[in-house]
Amino acid sequence: MSAPPVPPVPPLPGYEPSRADCPWCGSRRLRTRPRRGEPGPGVPGRAVLERCADCRHRFWNPPPAEERGHRVLRAGVRLRHRLAARALSRHCSGPESWLDVGTGDADFPHTARAYFPYTSFDGLDATPRVLRARAAERVEEAYVGRLTDPHIAARLRARYDVVSLFQHLERLPDPRAGLRAAVSVLRPGGHLLVDVADPRRLFPAHAVGLGAELVAQGCTVLTGDRSHRVVARKEASAP
Repeated sequence: MSAPPVPPVPPLPGYEPSRADCPWCGSRRLRTRPRRGEPGPGVPGRAVLERCADCRHRFWNPPPAEERGHRVLRAGVRLRHRLAARALSRHCSGPESWLDVGTGDADFPHTARAYFPYTSFDGLDATPRVLRARAAERVEEAYVGRLTDPHIAARLRARYDVVSLFQHLERLPDPRAGLRAAVSVLRPGGHLLVDVADPRRLFPAHAVGLGAELVAQGCTVLTGDRSHRVVARKEASAP
């Protein structure tokens, strides 16, 4: 008599389904990094830290849902918001238009406005929070969806002087596609600001490979490509 089928493990509350491949390069060669003091790959019912053996990207598996990730990180990123805006101001002093991707309640545009008072900030988010941000006048235009949605990508193509992805790439199922979409909505000469979570913090990601990916998409990296914060300029020859 055959054994009864094992029921699927339900996803953890506040997390996406577990994945068997790397969200950055698609490799299935994942290595689980045990938590300190734990002998095995983790405790049942808890997310574990995975490391890709091919591209060295690190991510929580299962990945946190976007809504949960925003709430957890929100209290700890205010200083990083200021530092990110200041970093961009060294390379781009007066952009006319700026799109913040994965903006949530538009906390980052709200902070960046102190450094860019004459910039028009728009926001895009997968949740209706961006509509509340527009009602609160934190952004001027609000888009609900993802930058990879065809109707959004077509509408916003080559429209912005700055596009920011603040701790957003590592929460995407396909970070490479998200980065490609962000470059596509930049004007030639526009700037991309990418901030990924510190590897020591709650949602770790490895920035190795980000600079090379930006160069392949027609951008010039203006900061250290191994930093958690990367500023790049889209060249006129970029697709």
